[in-house]
Amino acid sequence: MQNNILLTVAIPTYNRSETLEKILVQLRKESNQNFLILISDDNSSDKTSEMVKKYQKSMHNLIYHKNNENLGFSENVFKLYELTKTQYMWFLCDDDIPLSGSIENILNAINKYKPVVALFNCTWVNSYGQKLTSGVKEDILYKDLDSFTSYDALMRLGYLSVNVFKKKKSIVSLRNVPYKDNVFFQVTLALLLLSKEFRFLEVAKSIVKRNVGFKYGDFFKFNVIDMIKAVSIIPHKFDNNEFIRQSKKNAFLALQLYLSQKLGLFQFDLKPTRDTKQKIFKYYGLLYGYFFLSFPFIKRVVPTFILKQIYLIKLLQVHGFKKGKKVYKRNINRAYKDTRKTKFTAYQ
Repeated sequence: MQNNILLTVAIPTYNRSETLEKILVQLRKESNQNFLILISDDNSSDKTSEMVKKYQKSMHNLIYHKNNENLGFSENVFKLYELTKTQYMWFLCDDDIPLSGSIENILNAINKYKPVVALFNCTWVNSYGQKLTSGVKEDILYKDLDSFTSYDALMRLGYLSVNVFKKKKSIVSLRNVPYKDNVFFQVTLALLLLSKEFRFLEVAKSIVKRNVGFKYGDFFKFNVIDMIKAVSIIPHKFDNNEFIRQSKKNAFLALQLYLSQKLGLFQFDLKPTRDTKQKIFKYYGLLYGYFFLSFPFIKRVVPTFILKQIYLIKLLQVHGFKKGKKVYKRNINRAYKDTRKTKFTAYQ
């Protein structure tokens, strides 16, 4: 482990030199500079390498690793875990922005609670143009696994940039499981770590501004299957059925997200594979399975103009007439205007 340095900011990146540079600029401003930055570049073809090397001249805590070939998202996150030398690491997506004071907030929580896995709050702007904070209102430390029931908290592991993990010497067992086939490797890792030592922390401090993406590949794999798959591929001390129950509770929110494609708020380009359909029924049963797979039919029969009117009315209620119309104009078809690069558009 690095002497006297407790934390590494671990950033997986691929062809996002512009947003990655914004992260480095912000981290350079942090008043507490007692941390490392580790970038794992998944063989980018843009100017990521040149940009990072430029910043390394003035940021002596910046470490850069470039994969010889493209490993894929989850394997690149795993690579960061293996390369990290400090006791703790903060996973940070390459298109999110760390908030001022984030390093100090993380270090304070680590020193106070000694967690194995910690989840922090984040800020974000929802589809109605509302600035929100996701997370808890007060710190919560869970130490008793036998009485643990807060699976809604574990579902928050799915957003990478709020995860801070304690580095364990070996997680070789993960090399033998098919973790590469979903984008929630950190969930699998967290359950493995917490099964060995249960100190799970939720911290009421926001550390990152989430920049929500608008374009993805297969809706059903990304939003319905992968979280459950991530918790099912390894033996652990938690109840897989509780994760499924949490997902079922969000089934109608999933439908709203799917229908939002008709407004151009989000875009999911790929159809579910046969394997994805089979896993929907395997995990959720017949009733929910048929409900999820009815989404394309519902999308076809619901008129776009009705969805637009419902969306506009909601915006007017939230913001008033002038600002509501402005948000409506900005958000309609935003997915088709989004020029951000992401591999998730090919994710199936």
